[in-house]
Amino acid sequence: MGVLQRFERRLEGMVGLAFARIFKGKVHPAEIAKALQREADEQRSVVGEGRVLAPNVYVVRLGEADFGHLGQWSDQLAAELADMVTEHIDDEGYQVFDKVTVRLERDDDLPTGVFEVSSQVADPARPPSRDDVAVAAPPMPSSAAHPALPPLPPLRGRVASDTGKQNPSIVGRAGSRPGVTHVLVVDGPGTRHQLTTGRNVIGRGTEADIRLPDTGVSRKHVDVVLDAGTATVEDLGSTNGTLVNGRRVSRLALADGDVIRIGHSVLVYRQDGA
Repeated sequence: MGVLQRFERRLEGMVGLAFARIFKGKVHPAEIAKALQREADEQRSVVGEGRVLAPNVYVVRLGEADFGHLGQWSDQLAAELADMVTEHIDDEGYQVFDKVTVRLERDDDLPTGVFEVSSQVADPARPPSRDDVAVAAPPMPSSAAHPALPPLPPLRGRVASDTGKQNPSIVGRAGSRPGVTHVLVVDGPGTRHQLTTGRNVIGRGTEADIRLPDTGVSRKHVDVVLDAGTATVEDLGSTNGTLVNGRRVSRLALADGDVIRIGHSVLVYRQDGA
């Protein structure tokens, strides 16, 4: 069972109800979890001797409605998210200065259903401040991601034994090995839809390959194209847009565990057998 699946199991125990009813139209914790994983990967930096340093302080900014909605679980959710990031960092062989922390903050400028993630490498010698947290940016070369690191204290985590070998998560987002089944799982009912090679149109209309009874979903909302082992999501000019891991996209290659939200519906992309 992967890091995200373990997080989802713990989340089920925490909220105790079907996700679709609780998070309808609002930010889904699984979206935050996937975005935090991506933030750790994108903001990593190589610091010498084969060591890869990841941020250890993460901030999730939520709009007024989402912050209020998640407030009843905020402390426990932040702790579970921190545990999930820690597991991911350990699995990838990254290292950190200090214990991983996640905090949720309110940002009234953000609309419902949209959130932002930022991170920093915290110096253990002084407490972090919000001003220190860098706004999430597109991936930069690892040598430039943190140009002014202080001298390294002993790092937590493990060092990859083969420093010349690229980490699979860094080489590419998409693609899969032979024998992998590509599936979309609809959150709430848990309905599984196996993707076929070529187009897989998702929408509310009768012509959609995967139909969702959701008034917030367009008749032909989004297409997931499976080609040569890579699944690519493409918005079809929908009214409400398509979010992947909390970010609005027009076209994006998917990775295992990515969370797609259209209208009030949440779908998780899985590569079974990967």
